[in-house]
Amino acid sequence: MHWKTIGVIAVLAGLAGNLEAEKNGFYASAGFQYSLVKTTITGSFGVPAGLGIVGGQSNMYGLSLQGGYKYFFGKGERRHGVRGYAFYSYGYDNPTFNGIRLNNNVYGVGADYLFDFIDNVRLQAGFFVGLAFAGSSWSTSQAAAFKNLLRYPNTIMNPSYFQVPLQWGLRVNTNKHHGFEVGMKIPFVRNYYFKTLVNGGVSGLTFQRSLVFYIHYVYNF
Repeated sequence: MHWKTIGVIAVLAGLAGNLEAEKNGFYASAGFQYSLVKTTITGSFGVPAGLGIVGGQSNMYGLSLQGGYKYFFGKGERRHGVRGYAFYSYGYDNPTFNGIRLNNNVYGVGADYLFDFIDNVRLQAGFFVGLAFAGSSWSTSQAAAFKNLLRYPNTIMNPSYFQVPLQWGLRVNTNKHHGFEVGMKIPFVRNYYFKTLVNGGVSGLTFQRSLVFYIHYVYNF
């Protein structure tokens, strides 16, 4: 991402505005999201032949929504704050263009620490860092084929599971109500979408977003 370009635009817009020190309140944001998806095939029974699935990394594109409440401590230049929020994101990936197609829905709640390194009547800018607790649900164009395999013993399909993403980024308010933020997430939990238990070992298929980048427009109420 062009961080310097975003920063210059934010500063110029902020200098043209007329802001008070950042206030407590509700906010909502929405924007574009890009994810790097890692597909892992484990063992010789992980993926049946003919489903068009290959291991490796691919690109997922989508959108994300977030809404919550932010609170800053102290009076005057209130640089330290926290926010709590709920979020939803959707991503689509077509790794091989003629094979499996992936959809990922992520939903949950989180909390961030906020620090404004600029907080005055003309510009508010800072960074955030936090942790979320989420559900991650994968759907694929080959879901029916995997469900059909469940008739065999020792096979398990688990398209939804618990996820814990760490996130951080930069945020700026360009006037009383409008702002932007750019951020990155790293989801930590790895889980089998489908697996077969054979002779005490596990063969399976895993989809995991290893990195997530996003840019949001933010509306402050």
